Amino acid sequence: MSASQPTSHLLEIAIPAPLRKTFQYLPTEGCEALKPGCRIRVPFGKQKLIGIFLGFSTRPTIDEVRMKHIIEIIDQEPVLSDRLLQLCHWATDYYHHPIGDVLSNALPVSLRKGAPAQEPNLNLTITDTGKAFDPADIGRAPRQRALLQALQLKSALNKDDLRDLDIKSPVIAALVKKNLVAWQIREPDAKRSVDVIRSYDQIEPSNQQQDAINLIDQPGTYLLHGITGSGKTEVYLRAIEEVLRKNEQALVLVPEIGLTPQTLSRFTQRFTVPIETIHSGLTNRERLKAWQNAAEGKAQIVIGTRSAIFTPLPNLGLLVVDEEHDGSFKQQEGFRYSARDLAVMRGQLEKIPVILGSATPALESLHNCNLGKYKLIKLPERSAGARRETYQLLNLRNKELKSGLSPELIVQIRDELEKGNQVLVFINRRGFAPVLFCQECQWIAKCDRCDARLTLHLERRFLMCHHCGVQLRVPNKCGECHSGQFIPLGAGTQRVEETLSSIYPTYPIYRIDRDSTLSKGSLENLVNRIQEGQPAILVGTQMLAKGHHFAGVTLVAMLEIDAGFFSSDYKAMERTGQLILQVGGRAGREARQGKVMLQTQFADQPILQQLIRDGYSAFAETILAERKLNDLPPFTYQCLFRAESTQRNSAMDFLEEVSAKLPPEPSVEMLGPIPQTMEKRAGRFRAQLLFSSRSRSLLHRLVKEGVAVAQASKRSNRIRWSLDIDPVDLV
Repeated sequence: MSASQPTSHLLEIAIPAPLRKTFQYLPTEGCEALKPGCRIRVPFGKQKLIGIFLGFSTRPTIDEVRMKHIIEIIDQEPVLSDRLLQLCHWATDYYHHPIGDVLSNALPVSLRKGAPAQEPNLNLTITDTGKAFDPADIGRAPRQRALLQALQLKSALNKDDLRDLDIKSPVIAALVKKNLVAWQIREPDAKRSVDVIRSYDQIEPSNQQQDAINLIDQPGTYLLHGITGSGKTEVYLRAIEEVLRKNEQALVLVPEIGLTPQTLSRFTQRFTVPIETIHSGLTNRERLKAWQNAAEGKAQIVIGTRSAIFTPLPNLGLLVVDEEHDGSFKQQEGFRYSARDLAVMRGQLEKIPVILGSATPALESLHNCNLGKYKLIKLPERSAGARRETYQLLNLRNKELKSGLSPELIVQIRDELEKGNQVLVFINRRGFAPVLFCQECQWIAKCDRCDARLTLHLERRFLMCHHCGVQLRVPNKCGECHSGQFIPLGAGTQRVEETLSSIYPTYPIYRIDRDSTLSKGSLENLVNRIQEGQPAILVGTQMLAKGHHFAGVTLVAMLEIDAGFFSSDYKAMERTGQLILQVGGRAGREARQGKVMLQTQFADQPILQQLIRDGYSAFAETILAERKLNDLPPFTYQCLFRAESTQRNSAMDFLEEVSAKLPPEPSVEMLGPIPQTMEKRAGRFRAQLLFSSRSRSLLHRLVKEGVAVAQASKRSNRIRWSLDIDPVDLV
């Protein structure tokens, strides 16, 4: 049969591979009732892969004699609903990413490997024989004896109970074989009639909060712009309450795993309904269980990080994106999607309200409000009578610093501690020092795999590259001159912590960065100790800036803020302003007014003066005006073509070929290709080609042609290349 002749019921299947097309397979018995979104195991080359069924086709794309039959149908019901399939198809088109990889990213790892989408609803029960059996007669099988005793006390155990008792399958099988226990289908839990609210904690919404709650009553996207401490979370909780009373579900996205326990605690204190969390810190089993509970409607609230946007929720009534400005919502490898933007699209598909909340909204979100696409809701005052923090600039010119701390700051910290308050010292650099320097020959420790210096980590005596992760022992002698006269230059969180310990030896110091929170639960333990309220100093990186509520902090000190105002990345100024206000917002969140001290070499910088004097809205308007004048997003649209290779010039040659073969399009500007700011990273040389246009449709049309050129290039097999639509990082 020729490829142009119609045939009956070919299966269109998306394969988890970097190929921008679907594949056709021949059906087997039982395919007639297949629904889009079901998993199917198929032969693919020499492999057996699990793909997603997308629909039937009557027109083959290749000769039918070359087609293969599917191996097996895994699901009778779709693992991806129609709405989630629509969302994934939209993401495939918008981000120009292979459909199979998009659909694979939408599923938990266990489902990608073929695990059942629905766990059998079974209980292990004791039989009549088991009830009468003396456990002592089991003999030398202590686990069997323990299980039988547990079932004699409690006649049925579910799989979670068995896991808690550490009972393995062979133990159960042995008792089943002896007819002492048996599996039985568990009746579904009856719908609970209790109220969804556990406690309001004597919180009454302010007039501004109540107005915001009243406005969020229709499908659409709402930008909740509330200053730090204004009570945005209370607005989320009240909006979710209304959803729960209609027996609907709510999805809440947070930018970091570290915020999940705090958010979960606040939600469980308020609501009686089942709540699940979904994030990368879970095991595959835990993540699958949370996914199943959400898909079956058991979990009425799901709190998760970026990937939770794909969680199946059959009764979804509200979507919340907290700290919507945060760059963590953008995936930076592989399928480079924005969870915030997918949330807006999912809200449109589901016809539900979407709340984007932030004290420092992204400029593109504010721009969408100006265009009428989003509705802007403001909370300009702190809740519960708390006063806004004040800002003070400490000019560092001609000042002698002690590990980055100025004399004035050292005095201010002591004053606050003696008053019984807590102090937060922020420096956005972990480790002890960013440079290890030889005094004899000026040698600097550098990473062989990256165009970067190695950071000194003193606690475990190693040098680390924060770009590729390589770790080396601190050398005893210089590799160039064999001298041992090393000195650390600059300061990181570890060095600041050490210096503060020497200045204030009687006060506890809590360092919060990626190094100090590696073990599970460590961040939560640190936060709990801080919230006891004893005078203390907190030292940390951006992890401290995101949503944490520290009632005892009255002084925030920010070190080394200047770099963001002079970066080659045009988005750096926006991010720096957001960071200053987010970190500063940790001060004085309750009765005691907070103060923020910013150390800077450029105290007369106009945009910095405007930020601390007039607030974020005025700051954002200024930057938006500059962006418009310079034809930069959000007034234009961008796509970044990235390429990398182990050979120095290969990535540049590849992108030059792509740009040369594209048809001229006056409305789309191409910048480059150029080497990336850090050209060498993890042993690969990197280059980029930027597309920019005022027309989104023309940009995407040219990008689509660029993808075709890249795929057809003979160099593509030797190059790792990717597309980044709406890039957040250009350097």
